[in-house]
Amino acid sequence: MTTNDNAAVDLHFEERGGGLPVIIMHGLFGSLSNWRGIARSLSENYRVINVDLRNHGRSPHVPGLSYEAMANDIVALMDRLGIERAHLVGHSLGGKLGMVLADRYPERVARLVVVDIAPKWYPPWHKDVFAALDAVDLDGLESREQARQQMAVHVFEPEVRAFLAANLEQEDGRWRWRFNLPELKAAYEHTSDMPPLSGFYLGPALFIRGAQSAYIEMDDEARIARDFPQSCIVTLERARHWPHIEDTPGFLDAVNRFFAHGCQAFAGDRPSL
Repeated sequence: MTTNDNAAVDLHFEERGGGLPVIIMHGLFGSLSNWRGIARSLSENYRVINVDLRNHGRSPHVPGLSYEAMANDIVALMDRLGIERAHLVGHSLGGKLGMVLADRYPERVARLVVVDIAPKWYPPWHKDVFAALDAVDLDGLESREQARQQMAVHVFEPEVRAFLAANLEQEDGRWRWRFNLPELKAAYEHTSDMPPLSGFYLGPALFIRGAQSAYIEMDDEARIARDFPQSCIVTLERARHWPHIEDTPGFLDAVNRFFAHGCQAFAGDRPSL
């Protein structure tokens, strides 16, 4: 990654509520629209900034998708909005970004919530997703339903196809992806990896996992405790990789308790795996 690739860009975001700032960072192929419901609920007590990461949603399509570049984007946004410290909520790719931010800029992070991702390298689990996206004939496309049908040979889960198709929009009569697909492909090996962490963040960190997800495994508990000494892990039994969608009440309960009391909120529970 070059220096220019790591230069900060002005992220698209939505803001609502007041109080302590909370910044929400979505996952790969996602956008802030996936988090509007959570943002609305949290805004009852917090100032919520829900962002589109670079090369996603309505944020700029630019070269580079390194964690360093994305961290620079978030810090620049905080500076622009006059936010000295914030709670961070990050899912999957956004969760790794949250960990990098907390490690590189611990003084800017009050509390960290990481949703269904661990600080480690992952195998190329999204190859079928990229194949499905490539299978969509944008030039001949007539509807999102047609796109979902074209993706079906590569992605069997209807909810995943619907999630991907939600990123389609029409511009000048032609369908296009809201995310920068060529850049997501080019950066996939990098985003699947995890930058080395220094263990500088000593603040509270909550890891929320779905019990039916393979993203945080038993062996990851020691790694999480090493990199985030003041961390706790909460498991949502009904959830897979999208706990904020698959168990919204459980997710919001965990986050609100954590924001209010840190990991002590789960002292009477069994927060770890």
